[in-house]
Amino acid sequence: MKTLALVPLVVCLLAGAAARAADDPKTDAGAKSAPAVEASIPFADHDGIYTWQVENNRTVLIQSQSRKWYRATLMSPCFDLPFAEQIAFETNPSGSFDKFSAIRVRSQRCPVTSLVQTNAPVKPAKKLKSPPKPTPAAVTH
Repeated sequence: MKTLALVPLVVCLLAGAAARAADDPKTDAGAKSAPAVEASIPFADHDGIYTWQVENNRTVLIQSQSRKWYRATLMSPCFDLPFAEQIAFETNPSGSFDKFSAIRVRSQRCPVTSLVQTNAPVKPAKKLKSPPKPTPAAVTH
């Protein structure tokens, strides 16, 4: 009968140990990614933006004049974005571009919800030219 009383106690101890392990950042179970730090591109209204690249209809990669890359996530899909040849950056009154700014594509205004610093986009590998296929030999009879 005493062993039956110990079973719930052991289960509670194991559950507590598992909860502590989940909170411990050193364990894989408790590994939590750090929240992304919001960024700002200063002087975006005075040539502070060097170039940009569209990832999809909700994400734009922006390179500042200092050659740092940023990922701008939009509030909702910006349908003309993947096909745009030019876009406008609406900045704050201070002239910086951040998560309170917007991107304008044609007549659509696309508010930004997040702007975080990121790595440079990966350039696609160059396609190697394949050797020409041999033509079948002419058959003579």
